[in-house]
Amino acid sequence: MGTAGAHEHGIARLGLAVDGTRLTVDLELPAESVFGFEHAPRTAQERATAAEALDRLRTGGARLLAFPDGATCALASAEVQGPEGVEDDHVGEDGHAHEDEGTVHQDVHLLASLTCSREPVGPASLQFADLLPDVVQVDLTVFTALGEAAGRVAPDASFRF
Repeated sequence: MGTAGAHEHGIARLGLAVDGTRLTVDLELPAESVFGFEHAPRTAQERATAAEALDRLRTGGARLLAFPDGATCALASAEVQGPEGVEDDHVGEDGHAHEDEGTVHQDVHLLASLTCSREPVGPASLQFADLLPDVVQVDLTVFTALGEAAGRVAPDASFRF
């Protein structure tokens, strides 16, 4: 298992909490896994690429999961936080943006609330391939009324709510 909270390329941290028919999705992953680079966007092209990728994540977060039979879940709300513009880089005394020695590690955070047709209990699976193909493993934590389960799994792993 990776260190909780550590930045690892290709590794996403996903928390799923079931409260009746409401499902909360808390996803954190390296910016590189979302839009192909980690630094804050520096050019108009990079800003456009990042904005499009963050919007796709915000609107498509529910597609990261295949829900138990009979449960359909729709996005009720979603908030994505990621690198802003160059102002997020470290600015030196000369007024120019500088990165620390080595690479600045930027993360993207999705917090979404889904409303389900029924309590999503039973077998489910992750479906990262379409939306986040660069994710190679997921540190998954599932919280339900029955307790908590956690582990590092594949981006298409099956699990139970």
